Amino acid sequence: MSEDRQTRSEESLRHEYTEVLLNIRHYSNLQFAIFTILFAVMGGVGYVALLGDSFGAHAALLARIAGLPVVILFWLLEERARMRNDHFQRVAVHLEHALGYMQYSTLPSARRFPPRASWVNRIFFFLLVLLWLYVLFALPMKS
Repeated sequence: MSEDRQTRSEESLRHEYTEVLLNIRHYSNLQFAIFTILFAVMGGVGYVALLGDSFGAHAALLARIAGLPVVILFWLLEERARMRNDHFQRVAVHLEHALGYMQYSTLPSARRFPPRASWVNRIFFFLLVLLWLYVLFALPMKS
């Protein structure tokens, strides 16, 4: 049987709120980890694609081809983690209204400057996609 929201105990709502905050923390940490791993992977792929003469031309070409899908994959992972984080923040606000809390429901609204982190991340990933398109199609291969 499903519980009606109005008949749920305050203890039950507090427990759910705690779980929601743990989920927010998890997805915030995951977003940070995605960027950390992205930089490590891009460093390796970029080295082979641009500077790795000892790896050979085939490896450099493969690295150039791999750079774009890797960036897109990490972009999708970051967007998904952000979407889930945003969802749990909305749930936290809803629970705060029921519990009389104010941690997330009183967050300052986004302004034009500084822009929201999600837009900064999207611009960053878009620029990475442009970079790898340039590397793949316009930058000459070393002999």
